[in-house]
Amino acid sequence: MKRFLFILFFLLICTVNTQAEAVTLTGGISTTENVPTGFFGSWKVIAVRSKTTNIDMFAPYSTEIWNFTKAGNVITLTNPISGASASITVKEAATDTFTFQRKSEDKNETVIETAKLTLSGDNFYGLDTMSVRTYKNGMLIKQEYCAYKLKAVKLSGSETEKIFGLK
Repeated sequence: MKRFLFILFFLLICTVNTQAEAVTLTGGISTTENVPTGFFGSWKVIAVRSKTTNIDMFAPYSTEIWNFTKAGNVITLTNPISGASASITVKEAATDTFTFQRKSEDKNETVIETAKLTLSGDNFYGLDTMSVRTYKNGMLIKQEYCAYKLKAVKLSGSETEKIFGLK
């Protein structure tokens, strides 16, 4: 379960070696200015496993809280439950959808996670995929894959500001 939470933050989405160490998510050309403003704020995110090569490695479902914030051209995703935080480099952004990818690696393991999220009012949905490669003495010994379907409902953010006349 600890390994799943490590991999899922980002996503899950929530990937941090320790609560104090943030992992930077990376991708192609940054298009943070094109991320729909409706994504910013707090979300309750439910992830349900849809495909995997290892049912013991990846949990069947999880519920997380994600906070998307933006300062200048930096988008940060935090999870107050796990204490995880990551700066996101956006891979692709459109009218109601954005995609980002993160890669973390050390000599024994490489994790690549890609999340594609689509905004629909005060909800978003999407797909989060993870590939985990395990190495021993520089040789690939195992590769695992998992895909999660995501559904989220907004808890706060720009919609809350409109309701209370802020900004």
